[in-house]
Amino acid sequence: MEVLAWQRAEGLAQRGHDVTLFAPDGSRCDHAKVFAFGPPREVSEEQAYSRYWPELLKQDVICDDSWQKWSYSLKAEGRLKAPVLAWLHAPVPGMMQSPPPVDKPCVVCISHDQRAHYEALFAPHQARVCHNGIDPEHYKPLDIPRSGRFLFLARFSRIKGASLAIDACLQAGAGLDLVGDTQITNEPDYFEECRSKCDGKQIRMVGPASRGECVWWMSQAHCLLHPNFPAPALGHPGFREPFGLAPVEAMACECPVIAGDFGAMRETIKDSVTGRVVRSFEEMVLSVKYCSFPDPVWDGERCADTWRKSCREQALNFTVDRMISRVEELCKEAVEDGGW
Repeated sequence: MEVLAWQRAEGLAQRGHDVTLFAPDGSRCDHAKVFAFGPPREVSEEQAYSRYWPELLKQDVICDDSWQKWSYSLKAEGRLKAPVLAWLHAPVPGMMQSPPPVDKPCVVCISHDQRAHYEALFAPHQARVCHNGIDPEHYKPLDIPRSGRFLFLARFSRIKGASLAIDACLQAGAGLDLVGDTQITNEPDYFEECRSKCDGKQIRMVGPASRGECVWWMSQAHCLLHPNFPAPALGHPGFREPFGLAPVEAMACECPVIAGDFGAMRETIKDSVTGRVVRSFEEMVLSVKYCSFPDPVWDGERCADTWRKSCREQALNFTVDRMISRVEELCKEAVEDGGW
């Protein structure tokens, strides 16, 4: 979320717009102004808002990436005339329990599935869509050999399904590397559950990795597993993926993706072209097997190797440059046409 906000601020400023980025102390944005509101990880959203709200009154349009959308307070009070565009970065119920208490709140969803969910919950309110974007100059395949092993790359939270990826590879007889943050989720018991299943050979625990290291992991992996589908019998609640950056980043590195059919996955992954979109644990196991061994339909090539050829082309539909262009369109609509 923070990287996307920075990318939008920097991208809009590079296109000649006067942009101010509200961010923690020490933040940099080469082309936009930065208003620092306090030490990183020490200031709550409410505390930050108490420091920067007077600056909001000077803006022509506000893109709000915060979780609690404090800028709507000024709108509700009648003090802020500029439109507020509110980005939803998580499943709708986790970010909004009711529509903002203002006329035309200008809610922005990051997928068509998320928009459909928002409008179903809060009809007749409408939303607009702006897909997230990746930097294709950063996320591109390195000239290294593929390992033949599968990759899980996400935070170690139960909703992300690391344990499902482990169990699927164990049943399919495939190797798996697990990469992801172990701290921000505050689920140490779940991380230990996953680590207890790792033998250091077939199933290997890697842990946190930098953005650069993630490119290496995606460039050497046979396929990315993104098991976000619900599996109640296996203790997995599922995650209605609002967009899913990791699958797009992986495809940009020519790494196919096997993901759950829950949320926006069919918007980013072309089923049987850049990976598979599955609905159950059993389908994931079969897909892992299917893309691990040669298939006569493609003259003996493994399915994942065939899909690889289309992955980067698909990922280039979701770039930072396209995201910035869409942000410009939405800001113009909000300012000139009164919003939505």
